[in-house]
Amino acid sequence: MPDYDLVLRNGTIYDGNGSEPIDGSIGIRDGKIAAVGELHDVDDFTGQESIDCHGMAIAPGFIDMHSHSDWVLPQPDHGKTLAPLLEQGITTLVAGNCGCTPAPLTQLNERLVPRLGRLLHDETLDYRWRDMGEFLSHLECQGLALNCAQLVGHGSLRAAVKGIDSSPADEQELAAMSDLARQALDQGAIGISTGLGYAPGIFADQRELIAVTAPLAERGGIYTSHARSYVALTTGRDDSADPSNVSALDETAAVFRAHGVKVQHSHLIFVGDTTWPTTDRALEHFESLIDEGVDIACDAFPYVGGNTTLIVFLPAWALANPRAAIQDPVKRDKLATSLQRMQHLFGMRWEDTQILWVPDSRYRSYEGQTIADIAKERGTDPTQTYLDLVAELGSETRIINWNYSGRDDEETSLRKVLLHSHTCFETDTILTGNGFDNPASYGTFPRLLGRYVRELGLLTLPEAIRRMTGYSAERMQLHDRGRIAEGLAADVVVFDPETIGDNTTRSAPNLAPSGIQSVIINGTPVVRGGKADPTLRAGAVLRP
Repeated sequence: MPDYDLVLRNGTIYDGNGSEPIDGSIGIRDGKIAAVGELHDVDDFTGQESIDCHGMAIAPGFIDMHSHSDWVLPQPDHGKTLAPLLEQGITTLVAGNCGCTPAPLTQLNERLVPRLGRLLHDETLDYRWRDMGEFLSHLECQGLALNCAQLVGHGSLRAAVKGIDSSPADEQELAAMSDLARQALDQGAIGISTGLGYAPGIFADQRELIAVTAPLAERGGIYTSHARSYVALTTGRDDSADPSNVSALDETAAVFRAHGVKVQHSHLIFVGDTTWPTTDRALEHFESLIDEGVDIACDAFPYVGGNTTLIVFLPAWALANPRAAIQDPVKRDKLATSLQRMQHLFGMRWEDTQILWVPDSRYRSYEGQTIADIAKERGTDPTQTYLDLVAELGSETRIINWNYSGRDDEETSLRKVLLHSHTCFETDTILTGNGFDNPASYGTFPRLLGRYVRELGLLTLPEAIRRMTGYSAERMQLHDRGRIAEGLAADVVVFDPETIGDNTTRSAPNLAPSGIQSVIINGTPVVRGGKADPTLRAGAVLRP
């Protein structure tokens, strides 16, 4: 009888390619899938472990296409913090998104990068690394609870060369950024990310983006982008002009046109009521890019809310020093007028903006409250309350906006994005173990499989699994992940298609999902009976 370390017996196997499932078993040996199908004498298996999968689906481990957990992974106890990701079936994180990564570090950004990172982690990091190679080596030496495929952030690259300087980069600075990007790719990064809605990425023009991403063509890396706009802003008098969220797709596509590399439009969302009607137009433009031959895809989370920073609403001119701008009476009036206009223009409400976490413990009572709640409590105007909170709580404060591609049960835009065949799935969550949680931390993949597959029939189960696994691995060029086939890494999730689901609510966002039985990473069971073992370090850094 074959010598397996682990056998998953008598389940329904989904291969991650979108094919119809087969009934059978999987034999795992040395962290790899050794056999798939009707394994003879499997019921008599006497190896190290056997898991009965009768009535269960066996699928490749889910790939979170947009993670910020690279800021938590260096923590020695990160397994405890990130256990909710394991318990929803995630085995691989694509980390380093939105242009903000812990490496590289230089004299110009060694203070700025930790400041930016404080939004994404709560425990103190010692930053014992300088470049991407040292960062990834640190993760490997410490051990990982999940697999990590790491991007290098353009924002960190820019700050490494220009510090907080918001001026356009000159030729020498562009060359220096490009060299740092090339070094990071050579040291194990799978690609480059941008955060064009955040400082310092917001200060980059397209010329800079093309220059910094040039090494991707040499090294075959991926480009991912938090786009310049997710709202429908139009300029000028030409009604036929594309709104800003549609033209933002072209800025992502420009990197493909320049270098011929895969590009990923991060978290395709439609922010605010007045942006939702542009969904069809944006998706049609997305289709036209694909038809043109642009190698582009997008990703999305299955909620109408997403986390970000408290200062996300401020205009670029105020981002260098938000507190100073708010404390200046003239600038504060300008900001208030701009914010009120924005609320009206984009169909946004302060009732939609909920505080998740504040760095100052004196204000912890605000966690879970909306800006409108706090304004009512204080008896002040909501816009003025928002400005006061920015000054009081600081730019590291985390929020969630509940107007992304819908609100409450209105999710027409969201469903159209989830349905699109070029959409991958993500959590995009900031999970630190503190504060009020984003429900995506606990329920993203179970919600997709429960609500959108089983209950609504929006996707078939094979197709949903394909886009959680095989398609995501293909996009990120993770050639030994995302599928169940002999010789590939044994990242596997076992779940009950009849009961899998997300149990979170807006008021109780930290409830564990239903239906996940087992999760295996590189051949090691890390979740049993739906409960993760936070001490295990079965993950690996996935280098190109």
